[in-house]
Amino acid sequence: MLQRRVPPRIVVLASGNGSNFEAIVNAARSGELSAEIQMLLVDRNCYAIERAKRLQIPWERLEKPWAESLKKRLEELNPDLVVLAGFMRILPAEIVERWKWKIVNIHPSLLPAFPGTHAIEKAYEYGVKVTGITIHFVDEGVDTGPIIFQKAVEIKKDWSLERLEEEIHKIEHRYYPLVIQKVLEGKWKIEGRRVILEEDIG
Repeated sequence: MLQRRVPPRIVVLASGNGSNFEAIVNAARSGELSAEIQMLLVDRNCYAIERAKRLQIPWERLEKPWAESLKKRLEELNPDLVVLAGFMRILPAEIVERWKWKIVNIHPSLLPAFPGTHAIEKAYEYGVKVTGITIHFVDEGVDTGPIIFQKAVEIKKDWSLERLEEEIHKIEHRYYPLVIQKVLEGKWKIEGRRVILEEDIG
């Protein structure tokens, strides 16, 4: 389903800390992820920019209106995959349709539970015993796209919110590059809303 290019090119979108962005860059540089991180695009001043500078990855801040700027830059960059890493915007339907099956997102809960912002805190305060991460294709909704991969985390009774956040981020950084690799390799298919991976991921 993806155009083959060696190495495939990834554009990352971020709005915040950028720790998943850095994990993806490190995976690409270690060979775990066979891809070129083409550029980081941000919609505001954020710490992800500092990571891009330190990692020597090209970056740009999207001009206003951000959606038109994003549309233009994606057409110019023509990546094989668009990776959302804490991008706090809902993508317009036009962009989602143009890049269908080529935009992925990571969310720090087991969707459809706790969509939207502050998902880790919401899960902790609700008192669930298990939460986790979801990696999914992006559609026009908020965290509603077809699910590619989920990994559960059992919340221990003595964990603080901060400890849960640490554990969630650990598995985000471990699994996001692995799932991105599978998506780029085309080792998946769609059956209705179900994304079927050809090979299991740890």
